[in-house]
Amino acid sequence: MAITKDIVGKKLDRFDFTVERGKIKEFCLAINEKNPIYFDVEEAKKAGYSDVPAPPTFPTVIMFWGYPKIWNDMAELGIDLSKILHLKEEYTYHKILYPGKVYAQSEIADVKVGRAEIVTFRTTIYDEKNDPILSAEMAIFIRKD
Repeated sequence: MAITKDIVGKKLDRFDFTVERGKIKEFCLAINEKNPIYFDVEEAKKAGYSDVPAPPTFPTVIMFWGYPKIWNDMAELGIDLSKILHLKEEYTYHKILYPGKVYAQSEIADVKVGRAEIVTFRTTIYDEKNDPILSAEMAIFIRKD
């Protein structure tokens, strides 16, 4: 099944996620981030935050840990998972991401077909008040045979 522009605008299932301080710490350890604001609430408050903030690239965790169904969704959209390469990740922040409950909604934002196939997913992450915290765009490249 080939990718077509017909899938642009398709929404994926909404999902809930809890941003935990421990997961922020794990993420920081994995990327060798040592800034104490990500590990200690008091250090974060001294720096002007209300809690430990999530580092800027943490939202990728939300998509893959919070929505593992993404792989099934991609396959159902006609994306051959054995041929994908991660192309880009881009974040637009509206406010700081802190520990707590959030929910997210993803959609297909763009499809490019031709010599190369590129699918862009846009995920918006919201707080419990339904206010957007950030939008993340992830693009994948689908290799041709």
